[in-house]
Amino acid sequence: MSYRVLGYWACLVLVLGCSASTRERPHGAGAGGAAAVGGSAGVGGSAGISGVGGAAGMAGAAGAAGIAAGGMGGTGGVIAITPIAIDQCGADNPAALPDTTVQALFAGGASNGMRMLYPYDGTVFPRGLISPTLMWEGSDAASAVYVHITSGTFDYKGCLVPTAAGQLHLPADVWAMAEAQTLGPNDPFAIELTTFDGGVAKGPLALEVVIAQATLKGSIFYNSYASKLAAGMGSVLRVVPGRDVELFVGGANPGCNGCHSMSANGERLVTMHFTQTNSGVYAIDPTTPPMSPALRINPLATFVGLSPSGDVYVTNSDAGAVRVRLGGTPVAQLIETDTGVEVTGHGIPTGALMPTFSPDGSLLVFNDATSSPGKVMALMDYDAAGRKASNLRTVYTSMDDKLVGWPFVLPDNKAVVFQRGTAPDFSGGNVGISLDGLIGFPLVPTPTVGPYGNLFVLDVASGKATMLAQAMGFATEQDAASGTSYLPFPSVEQNMNYYPTASPVAAGGYFWVFFDSERHYGNQGLHRQLWGTAITISADGSYVSDPSHPAFYLTGQEFGTGNHRAFTALDPCKGDGESCTSGIDCCGGFCTNGVCGKPAEPRCSMTDEACTTSADCCNPADSCINGYCGSLIIID
Repeated sequence: MSYRVLGYWACLVLVLGCSASTRERPHGAGAGGAAAVGGSAGVGGSAGISGVGGAAGMAGAAGAAGIAAGGMGGTGGVIAITPIAIDQCGADNPAALPDTTVQALFAGGASNGMRMLYPYDGTVFPRGLISPTLMWEGSDAASAVYVHITSGTFDYKGCLVPTAAGQLHLPADVWAMAEAQTLGPNDPFAIELTTFDGGVAKGPLALEVVIAQATLKGSIFYNSYASKLAAGMGSVLRVVPGRDVELFVGGANPGCNGCHSMSANGERLVTMHFTQTNSGVYAIDPTTPPMSPALRINPLATFVGLSPSGDVYVTNSDAGAVRVRLGGTPVAQLIETDTGVEVTGHGIPTGALMPTFSPDGSLLVFNDATSSPGKVMALMDYDAAGRKASNLRTVYTSMDDKLVGWPFVLPDNKAVVFQRGTAPDFSGGNVGISLDGLIGFPLVPTPTVGPYGNLFVLDVASGKATMLAQAMGFATEQDAASGTSYLPFPSVEQNMNYYPTASPVAAGGYFWVFFDSERHYGNQGLHRQLWGTAITISADGSYVSDPSHPAFYLTGQEFGTGNHRAFTALDPCKGDGESCTSGIDCCGGFCTNGVCGKPAEPRCSMTDEACTTSADCCNPADSCINGYCGSLIIID
């Protein structure tokens, strides 16, 4: 299903409270404390699957030999994982399949036209999402399925009944155990699937996937323009990884919403309003959506660029569309979020289109409609204290018919992901409705074909732009040029990818980019839905080759409703003394023995804890990225 672009409306500003205290810029602990490079002990305890505590272990760059997990404040050694095997194909298999069926599944047979539709071979999944659904075609009448998942530390045999025709939703507990066993890209998971159809075994079909060694941080906020949760009206919805979607803003009160932006710290959300000519500030409790309005602020905030703290936002010059409709002059402004007052002397050019701050707030990127409408990407330095941008420079110019849209800086400030497309309004052009006259509620999506759109990464230092080819459905950018796609239905689902955004922090050695794509979700048809891709973090800071991986479907989102522009924002931070799983959870940036707060004795910073330089990080494989120690991928 496809959808035509939504028009422009007035805007609302939401204030998402941050628990007990405001998230501050983390500061590193310094280089003191437990050994950072050796295999010495962490807080204590024996090695285990989680590696939260660890005895003396295998060294990182130096240290004694052995095997164990680096513990809290420990070492950066190799996590020791005891291999496990799960057999759900024996006499007590949960599906109660006859032994003859099980034996036939084990023996396998010819594939006879079967093929796997989802997931894609080579997909990198983050931990923490709802378990994926395996989908195939060519054996839709299968009465039983054998799935075998193996890695160096994990072996699962499942003899199961299909969830639906051509589908098997992997059991949540099995996927969770696989996540706990993962060693990342050094030990991918092989998945084989065999069906029993009409008394005959078919397959196995085979692919490999990787599960990253970290859970996505924060929550994902996206727009939907025909949400069943919002009485068919445009809305902002939230997916907490591992849970089903919930309505966040929209419905009868405060009405139809869209074109939102989110601050990286999760404390501010700006969303447009269909039926009002002004916007408002929401004073809200993020634990009890949907939200209700409190104070109206700025009528011209459309697709704004919010600072990471949410204190200010840059309005979208909007190519005149909103301001001309409202009788104004197209111009980008810097607005104080809580008051609606314009900050003067900000230095941002009037033609800043689709502006976005970097996750650390030091950069501002936008399409510079002042110099060449639609084809120039510009970058500026930003001083948060002085609320002033400077050093305007052009970093990319499109030399063909493609327009430059929706730039988003990756957390290490070395690269920008953006959309190259043909739609003059930079959209996916296919939400299937028109807003002229603001009539026709509830909104009903209608199938269309979107305009050309693919995502690229710009290496800021060199100015080289490279397609995120693997995420777009191609093995290489050359394959994209020739139309050679690995997507199951390439003639109708390639080159329709829009609105890239990135999580503000690294997780598991990757940055996580989300986008909306008009593509098939397995055998469930063509839909405008949200997808994600893992971006391998460059060890040398260079992004001149494709760092992406085949995309994964964002489980938990509402299905078939025209979803787009997924912002990942950190959850409200926790004050000292509250429980935590990592330093990113805490306003001060440190999680000590499962509780927010700095350790009594100074030490180095563990992965996902606060830092100012890479020297602060315990693990020699970590770098300080946007204020937190984050792992780089080293494939053996």
